[in-house]
Amino acid sequence: MIIRTLLAITLLLAGIVVWQRGSVAVAHRQADNAATARAAAEGERDAARAELTQANRIIATERASTAAANALAAQYEQEKADAQAASDRVVADLRAGNQRLHDRWQAALATAGLSATAAAAAGADGGPADRYESAGRIVRAAEECAAQVKGLQAFARLCSGGAR
Repeated sequence: MIIRTLLAITLLLAGIVVWQRGSVAVAHRQADNAATARAAAEGERDAARAELTQANRIIATERASTAAANALAAQYEQEKADAQAASDRVVADLRAGNQRLHDRWQAALATAGLSATAAAAAGADGGPADRYESAGRIVRAAEECAAQVKGLQAFARLCSGGAR
């Protein structure tokens, strides 16, 4: 009877050992699966962080480019306004007698003393006021063109990554 009891206890212990080994193996597999899933999740997290960092760099670059382009546009608009002011100054100075037109523009004044026909033809151009306005438009157009070329060159340097 003792042998049977010992045999039953031995079989019971052997069964417990086998069951325990199975439970340990299952636990190890679950731990390995969890570690693999964690490593994959960390890899995805690191990739997402890298993408976020790159996106933030791109956004910062785009914002800086936009700010620089807006500054160039504002500078261009200011230079256009300055061109209008220069035009207005030229017209005002011509009217006040502080500046004189080039001799080619003064031709109408030289012919005023000629015959009535010549004087009538010279007056048909609108007189001094028209010449003054034309001179102002020429000055404004030249300065606006210069401002536009300067602005476009600055924008081209900005787009190509060059310094302003």
